[in-house]
Amino acid sequence: MDRESLLRSRPGSASKAVRWLLGATVVMTYALIVLGGIVRISGSGLGCGNEWPLCHGRIVPLFSFETLETLIEFGHRITAATVSLLVVASVVITWLRARWLFKIALLALGLLLLQIALGAITVKVDLQYWAVVPHLGTAMAILGTLLVALVWAHLGPATEQPRLGGRAQARAQRYRALAVFTAGCLFLVLLLGALVATQNAMWACLDLPICPMSSVLAQIQMLHRAAAVITTLLVAVLAIQTWRMRSEPALRRAAGWALGLTLAQIAVGVAQVILAHGGNTGLVMVVRGTHLAIGAGAWASLVVLAMLAVKLPSSARPLLSGEPSAPRAQPSDPASVARSALIKDYISLTKPRVITLLIFTTLVGMLITPNGLPSVGLIWWTLLGGWLMASGAHSLNCYFDRDIDVLMGRTGKRPLPSNRIPAWHALVQGIGLGTLAFVILLIFVNWVAAALSLAGLLYYVFIYTLWLKRTSMNNIVIGGGAGAFPPLVGWAAATGGLTLPALFLFAIIFYWTPPHFWALALIREQDYARAGVPMLPVVVGDAQTKWHILLYTLLMFMLTLMLTPLQMMGLPYLIMALALGGLFLRYVVRLLRDDTTGSAWSLYRFSLLYLALLFCAMVIDRVVLV
Repeated sequence: MDRESLLRSRPGSASKAVRWLLGATVVMTYALIVLGGIVRISGSGLGCGNEWPLCHGRIVPLFSFETLETLIEFGHRITAATVSLLVVASVVITWLRARWLFKIALLALGLLLLQIALGAITVKVDLQYWAVVPHLGTAMAILGTLLVALVWAHLGPATEQPRLGGRAQARAQRYRALAVFTAGCLFLVLLLGALVATQNAMWACLDLPICPMSSVLAQIQMLHRAAAVITTLLVAVLAIQTWRMRSEPALRRAAGWALGLTLAQIAVGVAQVILAHGGNTGLVMVVRGTHLAIGAGAWASLVVLAMLAVKLPSSARPLLSGEPSAPRAQPSDPASVARSALIKDYISLTKPRVITLLIFTTLVGMLITPNGLPSVGLIWWTLLGGWLMASGAHSLNCYFDRDIDVLMGRTGKRPLPSNRIPAWHALVQGIGLGTLAFVILLIFVNWVAAALSLAGLLYYVFIYTLWLKRTSMNNIVIGGGAGAFPPLVGWAAATGGLTLPALFLFAIIFYWTPPHFWALALIREQDYARAGVPMLPVVVGDAQTKWHILLYTLLMFMLTLMLTPLQMMGLPYLIMALALGGLFLRYVVRLLRDDTTGSAWSLYRFSLLYLALLFCAMVIDRVVLV
């Protein structure tokens, strides 16, 4: 295997025979889970009657006289028997050749015996939900246990842990805890999905994204949807953190598979509801099977990711240990490398990481208006236009700031200061993307949204970049308002105009921007001083900057709480806003007391999460809990 393989064999790993046997057992267990879903979806659970282990009184049914349901159910039982033999073989071979895996294989065997008992009970009680759901849950647990054994078989028995400092150790522990917790959340989503399927709860809730919870079945379906959305956000956070850490390929690829399959699972689930609403029951059955298959794949990916995060030694976990990543093998085609690097440079001009949060606030602005949920088409065109407009603004910012970017360590490696791209390319790209965005919003959304989006670009380029950034220590206070335009665009796209709640969204981001950006300015103070940018810490010093951060945080906090008394939001939002604001203040107080770069980094990173969670709270209050 090469270094890019998801699971690499290492010195001291289990023998090839052990790894192949465990791999085959994992594949067959996955097939058993998918086939079990087919049994349920096709109504073949009683294809052999309510007998077990016999099928219509025989060990092997006479298929020429039996139905298709009998064939499906008997095939499921044969697959289960095959998995049983493989698990038993895994216990034996690990005892003989890889003793460190024996306990894990033995646990899989114990779960298998429980699974067999639950299968018999499920048949005897005519597929009651209280038996079917644990039956699926145990199958997923078997799959997860076998994957743990397979990963460990490739990694070997070593349990070396990285030698980290206090904060680095805490970050490593948080990352591993997040990976394990996210896998657990997805496991819960799968169990809720099984409950929805066994109770046919989907048919009680065919509206998207929410439906009136007028019955217990509709409540079950909405609980499943809410859990799926929360878990998807957790997977996204985990994947982003994995990629940002520049960890080794095994972790990155596992994170990519987990995120891709989880997003696919959400898409298939939505398609399932849409098809059911249209009355296409035949196609719904196929999609339901696909839904389960993708869900099991996502669960498998998260188990692998969690196991890698826990077990990889420090030499293979450069991110967590603080060591540099090992050099990656270069592709053999230099022209391909050059093209790939050039494309990445043009994309980097748009600052895609920054845009993500801007687009999310745009989406929230669309979802919480009194007009109700907008159409999917309107959401698509608004977000596309907003993304392109922000990309154009950032490209222009890179063009006009290239003279000071070259003097700063954080920005000196950007494409323009490094002369990898001619400066005029960024200018053309910025104007072109901005123009395209304006046309899209004008044609497919409305003129108000188009005008506001363009105003945000002009504000960012001319008021902040060309004027305030270079001349005033309050540059980020006034100029940062450019980042508050996206929710206005979303609100205008959904309603055709602006009202008081939209202005409050603008104000919240306006007051959030200074403490967020000043935390970064404290860290990069020397860069700004070298470039001659009068950022607040450069002009008034660190101590005064921290008190300014506290002041604007208090103003932002009070502003977020006003939404409930003004009846723009309800009590659930108020509770979440209080909790999030309290955490924000905790980080600020820590910054005031602890004069270290670490406390500034903590505040900066949490401020990003804070804004995302605060806007999530608005959606939960106005959309989910309505």
